[in-house]
Amino acid sequence: MSILDEIQLPEGSDKEELEQLSKDKLRPLLGIDLFEIREETYRDKGLDLLIELKYKKRYTNFRFLVQLKSTETKKPNSDNSYSWQIDTSNIQYLLNGGLPAYYICYVKKTDSFYYRQLNDFISEISTKKEDWNSQATHILRTSELLTGVAVNEIFEEVKRRCIASRELTEKLQIGKSESISKKVSITSDYNITDESSIVELIEKIGLVSINEGRFKDIVSLNEKVSSDITSPLYNLTVGIAAYYTSNLFDALACFQKASRFRSDLSADLVEHLEYFDALVKYSIGFMNQDEYLTVINSLKKSKHLQFYIQIEQAKERYLDSYNELGFQAFKTELFLIINNENINSNIKFIASCEYLLFWGYRINLNHFQSIAIINAIENEQGPNKDMRIAGARDWFNQNNEWEKFYQELNDEIIEKNDFFAFNMCKLNEVKIRFELIVYASLIAFEKTIPDFPNSSVIDNSSQIETILRNLDKIATNYKNSYHIDNLIATLSTKYEVLHFVKKNNEAKKVADEISELIEFHSLKEQKKKFNFLLNGGTIEENVKKLLANTVEKSKADKAEHQRLVDEMKSFDKLEIEQGDKNIGGVVTVELFPIGHFSIPKNNIDQFYELLEIDSYKLTKHLDYFFDNGIIPVLNIFNNIKVEGHCNGMLDDKGIISWRRIRKIREDLYKLKFKRKIIKYGL
Repeated sequence: MSILDEIQLPEGSDKEELEQLSKDKLRPLLGIDLFEIREETYRDKGLDLLIELKYKKRYTNFRFLVQLKSTETKKPNSDNSYSWQIDTSNIQYLLNGGLPAYYICYVKKTDSFYYRQLNDFISEISTKKEDWNSQATHILRTSELLTGVAVNEIFEEVKRRCIASRELTEKLQIGKSESISKKVSITSDYNITDESSIVELIEKIGLVSINEGRFKDIVSLNEKVSSDITSPLYNLTVGIAAYYTSNLFDALACFQKASRFRSDLSADLVEHLEYFDALVKYSIGFMNQDEYLTVINSLKKSKHLQFYIQIEQAKERYLDSYNELGFQAFKTELFLIINNENINSNIKFIASCEYLLFWGYRINLNHFQSIAIINAIENEQGPNKDMRIAGARDWFNQNNEWEKFYQELNDEIIEKNDFFAFNMCKLNEVKIRFELIVYASLIAFEKTIPDFPNSSVIDNSSQIETILRNLDKIATNYKNSYHIDNLIATLSTKYEVLHFVKKNNEAKKVADEISELIEFHSLKEQKKKFNFLLNGGTIEENVKKLLANTVEKSKADKAEHQRLVDEMKSFDKLEIEQGDKNIGGVVTVELFPIGHFSIPKNNIDQFYELLEIDSYKLTKHLDYFFDNGIIPVLNIFNNIKVEGHCNGMLDDKGIISWRRIRKIREDLYKLKFKRKIIKYGL
């Protein structure tokens, strides 16, 4: 006999063993690749399991509740279903969790599981008795076997519901079965009690809510009503919200419903309908580019949409040119909107944010082009601290103007509480600051000057950390509002920053997050952009390509420059062979950087025409110099506006400037305005 036979021990329970068996049997059905199962062990009140969904081995925090029932001897009903008696308190307890919930029932005799969704059960009992809560218990009947297919259906159903109600679980709770009463309960912010109230609310404040970035609220509320709402304003509003949350097919369906009753919409809302309908159809491939542009061009004169379209088309024109002249035209177009007092603040903010971005890009590019030019000059003439200081001063002044514009714009946006503009402004600011760091790491002065800082050795780690924190804040804002396109744009910038600082593991995590968002929402255009980014499309990689191309172009420009110089020397030789045949008085002028020339006094107007000098003030100033025997200086690197050396060699814009100089030299030769050698001293 064992000692265990002689001592008193706690007795086992068939019920407890059956409960444990049912849990053990259930686990293999809910695979670890899709589910994380957590048992409720503390003071059980009728909840056995809390199960979290997993998506591609990543935790989602999308959860559902399970109340587990089991039987060893229960016989099936005549229709092969099984029945369990459920306390009403248990139903309410599961309902109060605010999460999807299921009853899962184990039949030991057949070693099988059956299941029933909580909402379906409530729908059934509320049909039988409206005041079902006054009854102590209810009979749960189920014949749905928990097969592998059923498990996947549960996964998809829970995922769908959690995505729809994410961020609103504290605000929304189902009061009665939607299919029976169509009544819902929501927090006092909205004070909604039924479907008609939801429709009325969205018609009243829906477009305003979208402007404030609360389009996910609109999408979530729409899920609480039936699909047969005919109101065109309601469907237009829900469609726009669906577009901003990247639910493009839902948006298209809403726009189709709105189109059926478009005559009930005001003219400006009809234009909005046409605009967003075209955007969606073009995005999902239902409309080609020509058809899309036809719609957009037809809305150019729209009182409410023309400015959005003008901003986009101004950007396209500038990007096609991407030169100084194109930038000035872009600036002019945007400031016609920014300075228009009759345009609403949101449109003006968008124009200002776009200008902030492209102006910042321009300042950064010009600064490092200036460094490249100085490097070229210093390679020929040696280090030049004055040129560096002048270049740095010019960049500092421009950057100060940009910083001032950014701060004033940001303050105004915060004052207006504009969600879209705030995040757009902040993201554009981050992009410019990051691009500056990238440029500084790749382009620096080649010659060393004592006590002169070299940008390539500056520690930017604290700036990078600030940039990453700001990107996380922006991403959180977009996640909360479920603005998928802008969330992807923000995460893409974060990926670039992490890639730049060689935090490859973190960069991969961000890339995976972007990929999952694109895959989940079937975003074809975003996928193309993301693939480009992953395959050498970061700012750092593009700058490196630009530098490599610049080296090749520099070689070609250097060869062309030498050819132009040789051709100008040939004119010098021809003039020497011709001898000096000028009759009458001449005046002398220095044309920087190619030297002095003699101009017959009776041909001075012709000389002005050759140099395209049309300023009356300047010509009178030069006439005074000539009349008094003073030799003026004209810088021919650029169009001549004033007398003097101006910025000297810093005005050299490369091969374009030397092509201009070569043309001027040829015209001087043709007009017999000859080079003059000035000898100073004895």
